[in-house]
Amino acid sequence: ARAAITEAVGSFVRELDAESELVLGVPREAEAEWAAALAKWRRLKGGERLRVRVMPTPGQHANPKVAWLEALSAEATGRLWLWSDADIFAPKGLLTDLRAELAAAGSAVHAVTSAYCVRRVTDLAGMADALFVNVEFLPGALLLGRLGTVRLSFGAVVFFRADDFSSRVNWAELGASLADDYVLGQRLAPVRISPQLVETTAIQPGLGAALRHLHRWHRTIRWCRPGSFAALLVVMPLLGWLAAVLIRQADPRSWQGLLGQIAVEALASAVLMLGVGARMPLRCWLAVAAWPVVRAAGWVTAWLPLPVTWGEGKAAWRRPVRERR
Repeated sequence: ARAAITEAVGSFVRELDAESELVLGVPREAEAEWAAALAKWRRLKGGERLRVRVMPTPGQHANPKVAWLEALSAEATGRLWLWSDADIFAPKGLLTDLRAELAAAGSAVHAVTSAYCVRRVTDLAGMADALFVNVEFLPGALLLGRLGTVRLSFGAVVFFRADDFSSRVNWAELGASLADDYVLGQRLAPVRISPQLVETTAIQPGLGAALRHLHRWHRTIRWCRPGSFAALLVVMPLLGWLAAVLIRQADPRSWQGLLGQIAVEALASAVLMLGVGARMPLRCWLAVAAWPVVRAAGWVTAWLPLPVTWGEGKAAWRRPVRERR
């Protein structure tokens, strides 16, 4: 994971020019672990524009990401801000293109955001992230980008004017929200989805952690857009075929329908993975066959009263807003 993040942050460092800087937070308790990566980043083209703040992990907000962003924002000097997660890979020319898009939109748009994909998968644990991003999230995000401006943003990349943020966004509200990117997009709307696609990693310590991450994604979407999430049932005929099998177990047509639906969804998932150029071992490709069942189970469990966890302290979120205790 550290090697992947080192590469990802390096992709942003290489994008820096004379008009930009990268403010990076490093937990004081992990400073020694990141010393080699810091040295590597500073040797890159643009490394002289890297500003590192080493400090104890901030905890003023329940949302750990927002806690870091608020602390680091005090160091930012530019009038344009780009927020991104540390595991995002920036394509060449990202900063130049985002500047041009925001400038061209003028006052009609207050932020530009980028959708993301997963191209590199090394093990089965990462398949849950890769399939959710590439199959469930990305097609809809790209469609939204073609339909016009939106009232949301994606945490991978959000590009906006610092003045717009200060006049429209409240740190306390953002820090108490599980879906901080969604709330940020609501406050900065209208938001444009850039045609620029970025890449993220699919690295999880184990299958259990991957499934918990998947549950958090599903639960967050359900909390943000309950009606839209419920409507997904229309495009999940697998649950209907499963009900048919349970009701009429002796009818071979029920089993044929169930297995046929799994095959169709698995094939569609494989095509979408290939469409973004995903690379992975053969055993991971074989796991695509299980995705139709996993996605249906994820939709069902998102309605159960199960908490989600995020952050080193593994504090439980039982609703989309949680104040810091």
